[in-house]
Amino acid sequence: MDSRKKFVTDSNIFYSGIPFQTTFDYIYYITPDIQEEINHIKRRLDGLNLLITAGKVIIHEPEIKILSMVRQKCRELGQMELSKADCSVIALSLQLHIPILSADYALVNAAKYFSLNIVTPGKKNFVTKKTIKYCSICKTFFDFKSSFCDKCGNSLVLKKERIR
Repeated sequence: MDSRKKFVTDSNIFYSGIPFQTTFDYIYYITPDIQEEINHIKRRLDGLNLLITAGKVIIHEPEIKILSMVRQKCRELGQMELSKADCSVIALSLQLHIPILSADYALVNAAKYFSLNIVTPGKKNFVTKKTIKYCSICKTFFDFKSSFCDKCGNSLVLKKERIR
């Protein structure tokens, strides 16, 4: 049985240097989208190729159908701030059944909707929130697809609401 600790990670974990500071019993899975994000700062992270060569970082593409399902669900939930790379991390975690290691609030918030295990370095609790549309005049909540209040005609605003 493989006793190594495995995580699907996003780029902020590399920016903070965590994979470079852990022992070789930690394995970090990244998607090609995350690798692309990391390569933008490659001049400061020249060790990424060494970690890949040593087998400490594994690049894995999530299945298209899982990635499409994640993107659709995130749109339905109003998680508009998620990047393509963030969605790929969630999809890979679902596919491989491996926890996510991330300090990105938007990613962690969305991953909770999928009941994924999440480790957030330096944080004990994240509060799950949902983006909703709200009329500031009528104090009424609306479907995410609506743009105007059907009572007063006011433009709806986006608001983060804590999920209980």
